[in-house]
Amino acid sequence: MKKQVRYGILIVSAVLVFVLFSTSALGFPGQNGACTTSGCHNDPAGMTITPSETTFNVEPDDSISVTIQVIGVSGENALLLKFPSGVGDNAQFSYTGLDAEGAVADGDAADLDADTDEVEVNYDITVPSTPGSYTLEAYAAQHLPNGISVSLTVTVAPPAGAGPLISLINSTPSIPLDTETVSITANVTSEVGISEVKLQYSTDNRSSWTNQTMTLNNDLYEGTIPEFELDTHVVFRVVAIDTDGTESVSWEQEYIVGDIPLPPPEPMPQLHYGWLLGGPALVLAYIGTALEYYNEEKYTRIHGVMLSAAYILTSINVVWLFFEDPSTWTAMNPAYLISLASITLFIHSWHIWLGIISMIFGTLAFLTHMAGWKTCNLGLPAVILWTILGLTGMFLGLFFGM
Repeated sequence: MKKQVRYGILIVSAVLVFVLFSTSALGFPGQNGACTTSGCHNDPAGMTITPSETTFNVEPDDSISVTIQVIGVSGENALLLKFPSGVGDNAQFSYTGLDAEGAVADGDAADLDADTDEVEVNYDITVPSTPGSYTLEAYAAQHLPNGISVSLTVTVAPPAGAGPLISLINSTPSIPLDTETVSITANVTSEVGISEVKLQYSTDNRSSWTNQTMTLNNDLYEGTIPEFELDTHVVFRVVAIDTDGTESVSWEQEYIVGDIPLPPPEPMPQLHYGWLLGGPALVLAYIGTALEYYNEEKYTRIHGVMLSAAYILTSINVVWLFFEDPSTWTAMNPAYLISLASITLFIHSWHIWLGIISMIFGTLAFLTHMAGWKTCNLGLPAVILWTILGLTGMFLGLFFGM
């Protein structure tokens, strides 16, 4: 190989190394960037969060007052307390004098505790107008990442004669595929008795509703939403009528068919979606491959060691997938490889299947290296595929917060 080509390979490798490390330092959503929920702040070591109350019983459109105290980790990054809109029923509530998530940072005007790394907020929260049982999730987080959460249960009961109380609405699965129906269950009670319970769903942004009678089974009313095409936006609610003819309508819930939700907060760091493992693996693979092409006789052993280390890191990265939310595997359906109906599923599906192929090449390269067979014919395709995986993973992380 000509000397200029060898130097070119080394220069390209150096640029890639720089990009990988600089990108890793900046962070990606879901790792150490801005998070839509506190799922990336999930190590509560040294933190406490204490609400003045955890259960509330109110009437529609009432307000509740709760004081939440948080103690963070001394000397670490800024402490933040909020009610993430994508968690629980938080989006159904509003917070007097604060933004839509009730966010208060350490030292803000709403912070009643003047000490650093401590936040105390007195929240005045307006409850929904629809009767039911709601869960508020408050999160406190520091970018260690460190974080902790607490749940508040708010029961909104109708006044006397206001109609049935609808609560505990549950959908299974919460995000269906285009081949799955969704089972809806709800608890409905009334002081005078229940006359009828209906499930209503809409696929045209509430312009029209389809009605389905729900049946009582083990104290829960059940109904089923049929299959719909990918990316269909489905809104549903429960309507109950008591024996006096008074009607109650539940709060609306919604989902998008085939959409991949963000992983919920988990008791372990999200290592797969980021560069904690993938970044070093790619750096080792590029440098090892460049050295092999530069001087095969001199650097074969170093190449083998670097590629083996990259393979081990990648294997750990793959194993970590089994600790992810089960919805991660939704995209493994081969049908999404040729469907552009959902760009997220399309890219994620290719990411998964190319990952499988790359691990086959990587495993064969690792075994041939251990057997003493000196060749780049198997390792090079693995490196190329790992690069594609890095780019698609970066795309999913940056644009979809995965």
